[in-house]
Amino acid sequence: MARSRLPDVDRRTVLHSVGALSTAGLIGLAGCAGDDNGDGNGTDTIPGSDYPAVDEWMTETDIGDADDTYEGEIVDLRDDSDVTIDVGAEGNGDGYAYGPSAVAVSTGTEVLWDWTGEGSLHNVEAEPDDQIGESDYEFSSGEPVEGADNEYSYTFDESGIALYHCEPHLSLGMKGSVVVD
Repeated sequence: MARSRLPDVDRRTVLHSVGALSTAGLIGLAGCAGDDNGDGNGTDTIPGSDYPAVDEWMTETDIGDADDTYEGEIVDLRDDSDVTIDVGAEGNGDGYAYGPSAVAVSTGTEVLWDWTGEGSLHNVEAEPDDQIGESDYEFSSGEPVEGADNEYSYTFDESGIALYHCEPHLSLGMKGSVVVD
């Protein structure tokens, strides 16, 4: 019986190869750690389909355009006592989005909308009659303002859904939603 001859390999070469393969495997898995939705940023999300009114509002085109930053996921911030949403975030044509546009918070959470200074005049309007009639909240930051030194806050004391928009940029899809559990 003929034996195949294997190349001579020393211990150092074997250990170096095994170490390189192990390191490559760990690097490949690093993006998965602590990330339930696979987007690589470690943020948990809830499917928008769990909240049909949110999904409809964010993708609705009969009232304004659809928000192009909404990808069918609600950012789960229910463990945070204070939440900040950027007003004038990148999206819907450059500086015409809320960031993040769809969030879930716990009752008692204060949400702060913080103007970025991008996209000109903005406001935050939750007016159920002017939207799809599904919002459990009604609030307003007032007349549209511009500049990075503007803020508006609202504390969500009861479970429900808040659908909101930017009055001057609703036609561009500048919409947002807060799910309160």
